Amino acid sequence: MKNKEYKIINEVFNARLEDQVNGTLMAGYIYELGMPGKILQSTGFPYEPIQLSARQLTMKSVDKNHPFSIEAVRNLVIALQNPIGVFSYGDKSKSQNVIVEIQYRNKNFLAGVHFNTLNANCISVSNIRGLFPKDNHEWLNWIVQGKALYINKKKIQKLIDIQGINHSEPTYLDLNLATKIVKNFKNPTKNKNNYSDKI
Repeated sequence: MKNKEYKIINEVFNARLEDQVNGTLMAGYIYELGMPGKILQSTGFPYEPIQLSARQLTMKSVDKNHPFSIEAVRNLVIALQNPIGVFSYGDKSKSQNVIVEIQYRNKNFLAGVHFNTLNANCISVSNIRGLFPKDNHEWLNWIVQGKALYINKKKIQKLIDIQGINHSEPTYLDLNLATKIVKNFKNPTKNKNNYSDKI
């Protein structure tokens, strides 16, 4: 898909998101977030539609562990295609965690995406089942744990530097090691074997 197409999908997403906030969204609505682009496909995302149910979004927004305002996920379509980092979640061929640039109370959002799930029309889709602001020190530690599949080095190093300034952060996070890993990390190659640009 082209950037222009993602922008259109993003505009529709934001409009329906506003409807949900206002309580005028149709029951059972499913948000369409487009097909995975080069970055997501390079980490192993299958070339299938990415979807998020409005019901799931509501449930996640009121979860007592990670509550957030629904309007905080505006521009999720664009943010998902330009992640800060992508991490394995169990079997990376079945699900992955995407950290996006959208923040809520200084925490970046995590989108937990499960692959090859059948929707109501029996079409295979990538389903966003998890969506919430994640403590940055927790997911930055995934780098040290070897779970990173893709890293935006500049943006992640900036967050590591911010964590270093905050002296109240947990001591288990080895920021020096994380910095070293980020510096030497090789992002997956986007080639014809793991990338499709079909419309």
